[in-house]
Amino acid sequence: MSIVAEAVVKRARRSATGIVIPARNESGFIIRTLQALAAQDVRDRCEVVVVENGSDDDTASQVAEFATQSSLQVTLLQLDPASAVAARIHGMDYLMAQEQPPDILVSADADTVYPAGWLSALESAVGAGADVVASAGYMDPVLWSWCPRLTSRYVERIGTIFFDPDTTASLGVDESTCLFTTQVYEDFGRPVCAPGFGITAACYKQLGGFRREHYDADATREILIAGLPLMFRAELNAFRVGYVREPWWLTSPRRLVSEPEIQLGRTLQDTDMFPYREVAPEAYIKFDQAADSISYQDLLLNCVRDYLLTPSLTRPQLLRRNAAYFGTLAAELNQTINRWHAERFLPEPRHLFDLATDLTETYGARVLEGFAEFRARQREQPDSLGRD
Repeated sequence: MSIVAEAVVKRARRSATGIVIPARNESGFIIRTLQALAAQDVRDRCEVVVVENGSDDDTASQVAEFATQSSLQVTLLQLDPASAVAARIHGMDYLMAQEQPPDILVSADADTVYPAGWLSALESAVGAGADVVASAGYMDPVLWSWCPRLTSRYVERIGTIFFDPDTTASLGVDESTCLFTTQVYEDFGRPVCAPGFGITAACYKQLGGFRREHYDADATREILIAGLPLMFRAELNAFRVGYVREPWWLTSPRRLVSEPEIQLGRTLQDTDMFPYREVAPEAYIKFDQAADSISYQDLLLNCVRDYLLTPSLTRPQLLRRNAAYFGTLAAELNQTINRWHAERFLPEPRHLFDLATDLTETYGARVLEGFAEFRARQREQPDSLGRD
């Protein structure tokens, strides 16, 4: 791994917040992201580090030009080879190597727009005691407006958990009839997502930061979900994880539309920094036409794995607190998870991914049945049925 260009740096005084953005072939996207960050109300106290990573377009020159014209403190680094995880590591290492590192480190993406007040919301959560802060983020609503058939199927079969609140409101959905809604995030927390989460520098350092990790012991399949392994470590080491519900960020749906077989399948993410470009409207039309052939059962099982079971692995108290979600399986799941932990001290992220997959294979269908019954009871007795 070699650094192939120097940094463009404007340093006035110590930054309270450092933001790292990997960027590969992001011409046409990244300037919007930087403009959104420049509009944050903490812009004079943050430094944005863009790690240009294997581009063959003018991403680097666009960032460099923006850096000279904006009051936002921007640093451009270049790294080879292309790897989003390696780029995040490199950017964070750069910030942590400063004589006075930022207090808060933020992971962001180059094709994502952050609303005003987003950074201050992360800082407020840290000020309230959080060591790691997950934040709400959704696909740009263009996905739903250009894919009406898919939208209808999602509401009917899955729920509104993937819709931003404005889209849910505009659709006029009665969420009491939906299965998975954002209430799941309220009850189980929201997994950190690489396009938008924060962590204190002290916590990041103690956890050893981002790492190049793998799903298998032979290191043949790299874990490309950058934030979740870090969150696993934080929770297993008793750090406090917070959740910022609003304002929420919006990210481009181009990856979803470009790789539906991966993004809508049962496998965990296993592709890295593909040189994405703007997706033409025709691609959305084609994607929408596939709405009837998608396996919604697979998507539902993904939701069980990612939003119900996985959070319960590092925080078993969530399962006990929300036992009604799991019906008669709650006690058995709790015993299985506790037994698993008793045999391992501080398991690695790959072990947790394996356990989540195994539990989903074994219990997923029955968890869905129990959860559906729980939601039905909630509709019948909305004021009297709790989660404990």
